[in-house]
Amino acid sequence: MLVLCTYSLSESRAVDLLDVARAHQFTITRRNGEWEFLETPELQAAKQEIRKLNGALNILADTSRATFTARERIVLAQIVRGYSSKEIARTLKIAPRTVEFHRANLLKKTNARSTVQLLHMVLGE
Repeated sequence: MLVLCTYSLSESRAVDLLDVARAHQFTITRRNGEWEFLETPELQAAKQEIRKLNGALNILADTSRATFTARERIVLAQIVRGYSSKEIARTLKIAPRTVEFHRANLLKKTNARSTVQLLHMVLGE
């Protein structure tokens, strides 16, 4: 998800900018008369998690798994990383039963009999 803030920095008071920064989880500073944005540890961690997920998805994109839905690809990437259905559900903010539904579809589409077999197929082992 990408969220943009179109708050005008040049016409804003410092207190207004601080309110925006707090609301959007980033830090700002003024150096040499210019506003600069500094990433918070939470934002850095979120960006790192996104990079990891994108890396796993890129691996999957190189395979012949084109019949997977976008959500199935995301769930599969999480499975590859070793997450349980409950952890995946929490991360994706969906119900654990929905994760199980996607997991079952992945097994059906690959004719895998188990998650272990699915992982062997995906990882080429």
